[in-house]
Amino acid sequence: MPFQHACFISYRHGQQQLMKRFVEDFYEALSSELEPLIDPLRVYRDVLRLQGGDFYNQALARSLCESVCMIMIFTPTYFSSDHTYCTREFAAMRRIEESRLQPNAEHGLVIPVVLRGFDQLPEEVKFRRQVYKFDQFLMSDEKLARNRKFNLEIRKMAEYIAARCRELDRLAIDCGDFAMPGDDEVVTLLARVAGCPALFPGREVPNA
Repeated sequence: MPFQHACFISYRHGQQQLMKRFVEDFYEALSSELEPLIDPLRVYRDVLRLQGGDFYNQALARSLCESVCMIMIFTPTYFSSDHTYCTREFAAMRRIEESRLQPNAEHGLVIPVVLRGFDQLPEEVKFRRQVYKFDQFLMSDEKLARNRKFNLEIRKMAEYIAARCRELDRLAIDCGDFAMPGDDEVVTLLARVAGCPALFPGREVPNA
């Protein structure tokens, strides 16, 4: 089957306006930049997440599998032992990346966008991937699409995503049996990238 999405936006939901405003602005600006570059692939975001609460279902997992790239909007709460859905998405996309790219590929499929906490970005992300910094974004700023500095970065990102879409255009994917990483993989990843302590035997694994 062909890809359905150019990229999947992975982000921690927010109850306040900063996260909601940024995700909406970012989605709008990136979608606008991608439209003239690729057709008909579009940007996927989970709109339920903007309403608050922790949502995860098989349809969401399938949408991730059907995406060429994943954008992780990083804040210090992205890798959390209490709310693990972002960690599962990151782990899943890394697995997808390994299966779809040649060994030692120069261009990855996970694109980090730092909204806050660049100094807390895990080293394996910071030093192995092209990182886009949006940590100067303020609620008082105009929309990203109207901010020249941020808009230029989004344009570069769109060109990068479009190039990955062209590279993988003829790749056949099968997402029928795709499943998100299990609890053991999530706990191991959290301990390594975020310094979250491993769970004690018998302790309940945090819900996604």
